[in-house]
Amino acid sequence: MRTCLLVTLALLLYVNETSIAQPAPVGLDHQQFVPRTYVEVGDTLRYRLLYPLDYNARKKYPLLIYLHGNGERGNDNQRPLLRVPAALTSDTGRQRYSCFMLVPQCPTQQVWVDFPNFPRSLRTSDQPTRPAQLTLSLIDELIDQLAIDTDRVYITGYSSGGEGSLDLLTRRPTLFTAAIPVCSVADTARAKSIQAIPVWLFHGSADSVNRAEYSRLMVAALRQHGGSPRYTEYRGAGHNIVQQTYAEGGLFEWLFSQKKR
Repeated sequence: MRTCLLVTLALLLYVNETSIAQPAPVGLDHQQFVPRTYVEVGDTLRYRLLYPLDYNARKKYPLLIYLHGNGERGNDNQRPLLRVPAALTSDTGRQRYSCFMLVPQCPTQQVWVDFPNFPRSLRTSDQPTRPAQLTLSLIDELIDQLAIDTDRVYITGYSSGGEGSLDLLTRRPTLFTAAIPVCSVADTARAKSIQAIPVWLFHGSADSVNRAEYSRLMVAALRQHGGSPRYTEYRGAGHNIVQQTYAEGGLFEWLFSQKKR
């Protein structure tokens, strides 16, 4: 009997960890990011999911995807939470911007977006990287299973995550509503496909990791195709501007006011 009980408990724990995103079970602590694992054709993507404060399955909520930088890659499903926007996770922020927040983790030695000939070319690979593919599939699953407002799906990311946010935007422009890329590099040849999507880019003028020139080039490309991107460049700032960016006045008021046209 004891052996059967232990096996049953182990199976229940496994199902909970690998399930996609089901309606919030009774007693779920909405105050924390729930650790989960997404599995598709043998590949694994670990992620965290934060439910809206006072979640009500009969309502619809925005979804915000946050993509971390290279330093948070791995399989611990913990480091990606280091730089999530504090303005959205505080009690005040969660009341003001009630949303689902998805934080996937890119595995070590993999990337959100591949630039095969960088820095000679900004062209990205023809197909998204596997972590990017898994993230898109996961988003689709979440939309199918949760009370998500598909007119308000937002994405942001820092450094390589900023690159990933722009790449996913160009891969699935009809999926996303708006984006906040921070310290990013982007394939300017794909700018035309997202010229109508509200984007607010951020960079430090003294960034020695991803030069500010790369954000400037994307802003110019979007404007060339009729877009109206916002761009904030912090004079004298280096690469680590993520907290400064997410504390920018009016940033999240702008983001959560965006709806698909």
